[in-house]
Amino acid sequence: MPENSAPRRLDGLLRSIRGHIRTLGLPRPDRLVISTPSGSVHAEFTSGTAPDRLACLLVWAASLHGVELTWTLQAAGTLAVAATGRTRSGITVGLAASASVIELGGKVKSRAAAVLGDTFRLTAHSPEQVTFDEVAQVVQSARLTSARLAVAA
Repeated sequence: MPENSAPRRLDGLLRSIRGHIRTLGLPRPDRLVISTPSGSVHAEFTSGTAPDRLACLLVWAASLHGVELTWTLQAAGTLAVAATGRTRSGITVGLAASASVIELGGKVKSRAAAVLGDTFRLTAHSPEQVTFDEVAQVVQSARLTSARLAVAA
């Protein structure tokens, strides 16, 4: 490859992902990593409330084709959600967001187990494939829980 092809490839990836964000009105990620060798993008959502971070990931996931979602209970009661898919132009996009189980209205049962929304039982370090609707249910439950707590306070 010619010496100047990497900058051109980076410019093309940047233009394409910025167009994807603008055209669809997607929330801006807090971190964006672009890989020119693989032609892929990784976006992370780290600011805002726990339900908002997961909701941002879901909005992005809805804009992609062939999406796969997984979640993993990590140490200290943190839920990590990841998604992968492709933009219309074929760029592979990886998405990540995490939140405390407690912030999501769940309960940490032990160092190795937690429950979200009285429905989902998670075991630490066991990635599970989930659906868009399951993650959306956790977001909705967390928002309802935080609204109830705000009214009670």
